[in-house]
Amino acid sequence: MPAIISKLDRCWGCISANWRAALIALLVANAGRAQTLDQQERCATQAKRAYQEIQASDLAEGKAIGVSEIDSNYRSHYNTKMGKCLMLVKKNRMLGAGNSSTTAYLIDANERRPYATYVWISQKDKKYWEVPPSACELDRSLREKKTCKTREEFDAFVAGYLEE
Repeated sequence: MPAIISKLDRCWGCISANWRAALIALLVANAGRAQTLDQQERCATQAKRAYQEIQASDLAEGKAIGVSEIDSNYRSHYNTKMGKCLMLVKKNRMLGAGNSSTTAYLIDANERRPYATYVWISQKDKKYWEVPPSACELDRSLREKKTCKTREEFDAFVAGYLEE
């Protein structure tokens, strides 16, 4: 980047005002992109650390009550609009008596503030589509909370945070 600026300094007067504005916009856009990549990298590191801590705690608690984890994963995202590092955690577990559960939640990786929570627990003698979620809460803010009724509603809400 300094080499480009050096060359621009030498012939700045020979470039029209429109081209100068375009070059400045390009340089500013690239600087913003580099900052966003740095924020995303820091977010990924923080989310990994938070996930490992949450995972260790959940596994210890699960072992104590006889719950086994089938699958667990996370996805991090730096939300530029909010200036927050978010992580979406998904878990599938086997509970006692042959039941299973699916949990998903969107949290701030630094503060651990929840933005959305989804919990579904299977019921014997019922098809999965016949069982509503045990919990489904969407938190736009600390004051604005909404109960959702389906996984699709949860996913749509979360997508809004992971696309900004």
